Amino acid sequence: MNPFGRIWDISLKKLLLTRTCDTLRHVTGIRYSQKTEPYDPAEVSVDDADVEYYEDDFEVDEEAVEEKRNKSRLNVEHRNILYDCVPYPEPVAWFHHTVKYKQKMYGLYGEASGVNPGIMWPTREQLADIREYESVAYPDTLQEMISKSVQAKLEKEQIIKNREEEILKKMEKLEQWKREVNDRIRKKEAEARAAKEKKDRLVEEVRQHFGYKVDPRDERFKELLEKKEKEEKKLAKEAKRKDKEAKALAKLMELGTKPTSATTPQE
Repeated sequence: MNPFGRIWDISLKKLLLTRTCDTLRHVTGIRYSQKTEPYDPAEVSVDDADVEYYEDDFEVDEEAVEEKRNKSRLNVEHRNILYDCVPYPEPVAWFHHTVKYKQKMYGLYGEASGVNPGIMWPTREQLADIREYESVAYPDTLQEMISKSVQAKLEKEQIIKNREEEILKKMEKLEQWKREVNDRIRKKEAEARAAKEKKDRLVEEVRQHFGYKVDPRDERFKELLEKKEKEEKKLAKEAKRKDKEAKALAKLMELGTKPTSATTPQE
């Protein structure tokens, strides 16, 4: 067997035994000796065992344990807020001595904050400022404020009621409005159809004038079509004028046929 390999095995076993003893000492608080001989409980008594006790090993540092248990990585004040505790048991900043901050701490944590409850009551100067502010901001008495509130509520209810009545009235006219809209739509559609029919009729007259099919983009076709349109407008204007004259004449004749009441002078 290689002597170097044997020396390596012995060193490795000794190292493992040392680490095992250190681990047991930290866990149980007992210091064990490094023995290479096998352990026989029947042969070794408690007095013969190489055991040493250390009282210091049983003392536990509570602060260190709590610090190791805290895995949140939060600051102390933030962790206190998380667990509903006072963030700073002792003042560390200038505003921690202000009245406003102490009032806030007492409002949040109560007696646990260590703040004197008397600090919550305003001083004479603060009471005077509060009274002056209320006299300017709320000049009315309590009865006047209640009366105004009731009046405002009634006015608001009346506005809502009027609005509902107006909506109901408009809903009653909804069908009429629908008919009017449909009539306007039909009228526009009829006017569009009449204009299209008129356009088609004029185009057909122009084609009949030439006696053969003409391209609508031809200049001669456009000129004749424009001429026809002017003639149609002239005829429509003349018909409208004659109709207007006929209506005026009929109105005059109607006025002439009505009996007139004449007063006869008394003798």
